[in-house]
Amino acid sequence: MPDTKYLIQRRQTWYVVVKVPVKLQKILGKTTIVETLGTRSLPEAQTLRYAALARIKGQFEALEKGENQNLLQVALNRREALTSADTTPDRETENTARDDVFDDIVEEAMDLEVTKGPQAAATYFRVATSSSPLLNDTLDTWLKEAARTITKQTAGQYKSDAERFIEWAKKADVVMLSEVTKRLAGRYVSEGFEGLTAKTTNRHISSLSMWWRWLERKGFVEVNPWAGQSLPTKQKKGGVQTVRRQYTTQEITKLLTGLEARPLGNLFRLGLFTGARLDELCSLKLADVVKRPDGLWLSIREGKTENAVRTVPVHSAIKAVVEQMAKEAQAAKANPEGWLVPGLTPGGADKKRSWNVSKKFTRERRKLDVDDPATVFHSTRKNLIEVLEAAEVPIHTAKLLVGHERGDMTYGRYSKGEMVNLRATIEKVTYPKEVMAAL
Repeated sequence: MPDTKYLIQRRQTWYVVVKVPVKLQKILGKTTIVETLGTRSLPEAQTLRYAALARIKGQFEALEKGENQNLLQVALNRREALTSADTTPDRETENTARDDVFDDIVEEAMDLEVTKGPQAAATYFRVATSSSPLLNDTLDTWLKEAARTITKQTAGQYKSDAERFIEWAKKADVVMLSEVTKRLAGRYVSEGFEGLTAKTTNRHISSLSMWWRWLERKGFVEVNPWAGQSLPTKQKKGGVQTVRRQYTTQEITKLLTGLEARPLGNLFRLGLFTGARLDELCSLKLADVVKRPDGLWLSIREGKTENAVRTVPVHSAIKAVVEQMAKEAQAAKANPEGWLVPGLTPGGADKKRSWNVSKKFTRERRKLDVDDPATVFHSTRKNLIEVLEAAEVPIHTAKLLVGHERGDMTYGRYSKGEMVNLRATIEKVTYPKEVMAAL
């Protein structure tokens, strides 16, 4: 006699039969679970039943724990059964095994309408009969790929923005990618950001748009519903927009005389005469202070862009500062990695050495009554560029010094600027006499 334990045959198709635990019968509205195995072969059914049993019992356990995602998981399991079921018509009934699975899904949805309500039944049916991934199925993969080219801080923001949308979508009974239409995206923009500025809202939209652009490339969706959803950021009437500017002569003098040399004063001086970003300066090591026949150079090995990697000559006005910094760094006991500015505590999602320095610079700047929000450490970069222009330094040469892209065909592609006399160029940098006297 063949082994048909947990098995039953209907219209030549084999099903697995499992008794529902008594305490779950009221929740499920049935005493037994009958699921098609999608085969008419008894030997195949005998093999498939154990995986089906394990899955169904796992669903029982999830229900007992009250897990909210159980219904979706059941629907996904039924989707898998529907997709893999045999499509060969029966000679007598002309039904296929896939027809039987679909009939089961309809019956189960009807049961759910009674036990859990029409919304749960509709969601179950949509998920079970669709081929679309759930909203959060692709999130981790996207973030993992994106992390190769973005900072941890940006990746964290992407994740936060995406999860915020997923939570909103659940409340709107949207669980699959295919359900995120242009209209739904517009609804989220209208309803999901009450009390937030247009700028903040647009940042969220940008994160979601990046996700959907990836989904487009991977073939999960056909269109990006977030395209064109950004809000206008027109300045409020009577408002004043903050535009970053360079420091004035008076502000530079205050900072040079008021900041403690280690590390803020030294870094500020380097910023004025190298145009380097704060993180570039904080990432310098002793090995990056290079001595050449014409003097000292600073080798910036990484930065915000590919063009940020460069070697900058040390201006004669800060030569003594750099030499002193190198001397102190060599003598520092707790500096095994050889930082030019030792003792900095990394911070932020990306553990940048400039994180806490930037915050401290802002605090100290304000104490010295240099409190215009339009000025930051990065303003020193603007100061240097302004002085370079005043000295009539060619723009392509200035770009070599500050690490900007030289985007034209002639100098951008055919020349790397290796024969440009950057030493002579940097020595053209001269600030007003009050600044030079305060160095």
